[in-house]
Amino acid sequence: MGKILEYIEQNNESGFHCYSTKKVSLDDSDRETVTSENSDTDTAPIDTSGKIAESDARRFNTVLIHNSLIINTPPYFKYFLDGSRHTYKVDDIAIGNKIFPIVAGQIVVGCCHRPDRDTFKKAELCTKIVISLPKLFHTKGKPEDFSRFYCQKLNEYLKANNRFVASRKVEISKIVFYRTDGAGLDPTDKNRFKNSAIAQIQNEMTDEEQLMVNQLCVHKRLNDESWLIKDGSLQYNPRFSSIDNAQWNNMRTNYQSVVGVSKSFDPDLLKNYDGKKLSQIIANLKPFERTKAYKYVSEHSNGMTFAVWYLRLRKEENFRETHFSDVVKCEMIMFNPAVSIKTSTIDAISANLIREAYPVCFGSDSRWGNHLYPVFLTESFCKAQYIDSNIFLSLF
Repeated sequence: MGKILEYIEQNNESGFHCYSTKKVSLDDSDRETVTSENSDTDTAPIDTSGKIAESDARRFNTVLIHNSLIINTPPYFKYFLDGSRHTYKVDDIAIGNKIFPIVAGQIVVGCCHRPDRDTFKKAELCTKIVISLPKLFHTKGKPEDFSRFYCQKLNEYLKANNRFVASRKVEISKIVFYRTDGAGLDPTDKNRFKNSAIAQIQNEMTDEEQLMVNQLCVHKRLNDESWLIKDGSLQYNPRFSSIDNAQWNNMRTNYQSVVGVSKSFDPDLLKNYDGKKLSQIIANLKPFERTKAYKYVSEHSNGMTFAVWYLRLRKEENFRETHFSDVVKCEMIMFNPAVSIKTSTIDAISANLIREAYPVCFGSDSRWGNHLYPVFLTESFCKAQYIDSNIFLSLF
């Protein structure tokens, strides 16, 4: 039966040798954190002076979202987007006098649509299998041309020699290449090449998230009455994207009706108007209370300005493991930093988010306190699209 690694070893520029090392799921064996490239990890803001991003610029720390607003505010959110990936170390390959890991990944980016309170269905779905190889594997021509041609030949080989691939119509979507020259990598990190390989797969996933938002906008699905919740940060780094700069910048205009909601965050990221870190304010938020929205200029995203605030989703206090167990970070892009976002809009969004936190997915996820229920459903839908890990690894 045809295997992917057999083809890679038999079809490369210089007769590189694969070692048939143990194949492992990195998500199970190594909870890696990819911070050097696109991720939801907060980065230090360019401006930390605590400038208020909302129209009500009065200097107080918190805003209570009243029950009447939660009940009476019309629903904003009809679309929910989540991107995820599973990564695996599938082998080692010798190039020159060094050995580099081969990492493969399954990418799933999905968007669900809720046209009314009784209907929840798939809107868009992207699934990809990506292989991350050392950059030295290919040295001639454009990487994207090589990747396209190599994947075509590899898929033809698998289809002809692997019955599972042929019956399930499984395809390798892309070959990506990670850096091997050490630039931007910590020389003391023994896992630097593996993490760099994972980062390339992460970048591919975040590109697909942006392309999916673009697709929704092309079909005019997002507007003032039909908003999208994106699970995680809206801070994408164009330096680690395969999308060209002009298209990347143009696609950022698609985020007029998008709110990024993060379940995990750095509570010390921002300061308030008095220059004090927000962590204590966030920890002491009362049920259904939010912080003021502050301007956050992100070096990670080409100096783009965001409005950021923190919201406590729930009134129940007994379940909290920490003071942040039911707090989420909310982000909106400020396309004109000189124009504040209306406080009434931020309050209405917050009221909607509180409403989206119910019903709860208690017991289904350790982070249930931070979950918005339709986002949890979207995550569950995306996870259901993965090929079983044992079957996936058997392809190699």
